[in-house]
Amino acid sequence: MYKLLPILLVAYGLAVTTDKIYDNSYALIIGIDKYENVHNLNYAVKDAESIQDILVNTFDFPEGNITLLKDEEANKDAILKAFSDLTKKAEDNDRVLIYFAGHGETMDLTEGGETGYLLPVDGDSEDLYLSSIAMDELEKISHMSKAKHMLYLVDACYGGIAAVGSRGSRGLDASSTLNYIDKITKNRAVQIITAGGRGEQVIEKPKWGHSAFTLNIMRGLGDGNADMNADGYITANELGMFLSEKVTIDSENQQTPQYGRMTSQEGEFVFVYSENTVVIQDKSADEKLDLEPSELEGLKSQKSSDDDTIVKNAVDGTKSYYEKYDYGTHGITLLVLEDTYQIGYSRILNENWMYIFGYAHIGNNVLKKVISTETSHTVTANNYLMGLIRYYILTDNMYFHIGGVADYMTISWKDIDRNISGNFNKIVPGTNFGIAVSPFQIENPFPMSLIVSFDINSIIIPKSYSETDGIIMFDDLQIKFLPGLIFHIGLPFTK
Repeated sequence: MYKLLPILLVAYGLAVTTDKIYDNSYALIIGIDKYENVHNLNYAVKDAESIQDILVNTFDFPEGNITLLKDEEANKDAILKAFSDLTKKAEDNDRVLIYFAGHGETMDLTEGGETGYLLPVDGDSEDLYLSSIAMDELEKISHMSKAKHMLYLVDACYGGIAAVGSRGSRGLDASSTLNYIDKITKNRAVQIITAGGRGEQVIEKPKWGHSAFTLNIMRGLGDGNADMNADGYITANELGMFLSEKVTIDSENQQTPQYGRMTSQEGEFVFVYSENTVVIQDKSADEKLDLEPSELEGLKSQKSSDDDTIVKNAVDGTKSYYEKYDYGTHGITLLVLEDTYQIGYSRILNENWMYIFGYAHIGNNVLKKVISTETSHTVTANNYLMGLIRYYILTDNMYFHIGGVADYMTISWKDIDRNISGNFNKIVPGTNFGIAVSPFQIENPFPMSLIVSFDINSIIIPKSYSETDGIIMFDDLQIKFLPGLIFHIGLPFTK
């Protein structure tokens, strides 16, 4: 096996530039998180913004030629109007890219077969034909547009992909065709890559901050990993092959992208790096490119420790603190407030859930504020709790959490005047929500974080109790909201 060596590709040293292939470039980018009639997504808008950034800063798409529709802007009428505008603007030596991140649905046809739909923000899965955009519309746009090359990137899963030659290409072989780029860019091309097929779910995770599909578009285009033959160009077919492999792996076989052509023409949509864009690629020694020292002067590059990672434009690819450990953490929780103290343990279960259990001692001063008792009574409680918490990562060091808790309370009372005492047991349900921040994260001598959480706890407990001959009598139940400041020492682990 060849030893892997870094290869530096410098855009301005390439023989063919974007200007030589296309007169102009246009894009329509759509991202929808907040739907009106179906469940929401988490990262579609962020995905759309990331694609816009890559097109403008890495592949020379003029910012004024990009239409970005997000959430409420992306209704059916607005999307169709944007489609119409593209057919009027793009000329016969231009390229058009259409990206959609949102929900997709599949409808069965009465005589067999199926058709796919893209759901705008006002789309309704109960009435797809009236409220949504059929995949046939994409094919109609390709027939109406003069653009030489069109590429659809659809971050949605559905059946009935509107493509011929799907999962492959009848195009030219880059390794054996002389002037390969010149030849494949002369012919017209209408190509499509979708995130998955019918019955599959678009996978998105907080640790990525993206969907699996768009995460790998960013790796394939923004980082250059999809440049299979290291020639400095990325064709739509190369991108399709790259996404098919990587998304399947990242989604653990839950999602397999589909790619193909919407016409029989065999041209290729091509991504060419902007001038002064630098990428580092790992290829075998046989494929190492020779560069003049003058081409490298003044350019900064950084190789990631991961062999298949490419760093573009000298951007630091270092993983964040929690990302290194797949956002897995567990640790000890401490609370000391007035005459109350609590100690507990919490652990992350998966991308959205954690569990907690612990012990708390609640003193007389606090309980007297919550439960009305005989004036001669003092009261304390030993509290055993367990709960399930759902959390939402806001940034790498902040998250919101909400959950349910069950407390088994042993309440001990003493009548000072009569010198008698006793206890009674009560299961107390409650909820908890709050904001947690991690101001300190250290790596040495071992990884550890300090998390501070401001919480609001609500519990259902009696308004009061009274004692007669050692028998406890309860009054009506009440809901109490108790604020608290909790400190958590977290020890990350790799899930």
